[in-house]
Amino acid sequence: MRIQILVDVGKGITLPINYNHLLAGTIYHFLAESDAAYADFLHNEGYIAAEKRFKLFTFSQLMAERRRVTGAEIHFSSTLSWCVSSPVERFLSHFADTLLTWGSLYLGSHQLQIKDVTVPSVPNFREEMRFRCLSPIVMSTKRERDGKLVMHYCLPDDAAFAELIRQNLIRKHEAIYGRAPHNDALTFRFDPAYIRRRQGRVTRLVDYKGIKIRGVLCPFHVSGSPALIRVGYDCGFGDKNSAGFGMAEV
Repeated sequence: MRIQILVDVGKGITLPINYNHLLAGTIYHFLAESDAAYADFLHNEGYIAAEKRFKLFTFSQLMAERRRVTGAEIHFSSTLSWCVSSPVERFLSHFADTLLTWGSLYLGSHQLQIKDVTVPSVPNFREEMRFRCLSPIVMSTKRERDGKLVMHYCLPDDAAFAELIRQNLIRKHEAIYGRAPHNDALTFRFDPAYIRRRQGRVTRLVDYKGIKIRGVLCPFHVSGSPALIRVGYDCGFGDKNSAGFGMAEV
């Protein structure tokens, strides 16, 4: 399930273009205000499956009709829309509790009034679906380079991308439900026509607290297990979801 928040920016606000860490900080701060022990658990431990740790939440980029990028800053001059999503009821209840109690959120030095909070209807998950990205999809793996294992961020033409997405969703399913899905089939494909129109320019490099992360912003098709597709919808496709990557909408 996800929560959509509309935020008043008054006469406008300016943020660093790499603002993901500010949004993640807001989420953890809201959780801590409602339940400090849970916020600490999520930040330091998380949910475990196959020796992997998952936070099981994701969030969108900030969206606005009027925005302007200048150098390393982005200026918003109209209402912001921000979505936060998780399959974990405890996460959503603690987040919403502080959100509704405060009626505002902090982004850097800005205190912004919340105009509206809604819960979008959950789509009907089918065996074939098409999505668009609300934040870049990141799929990372370790690959050998000069005799050493280094972090590699997959690009849309990487042959391993789809299988890595599938394996990641299976592990998240195990972390959420304590078991593997009954059907673990999944195919994942970025829209080739969109990539051609964009002449291949569908990636974005994000600096997250000094770490350079490359993700893909491109519509995509998935087919296979509706349960795995829902996991991707609820807590993000790919990895680094809790840093604001992998959120998509139908």
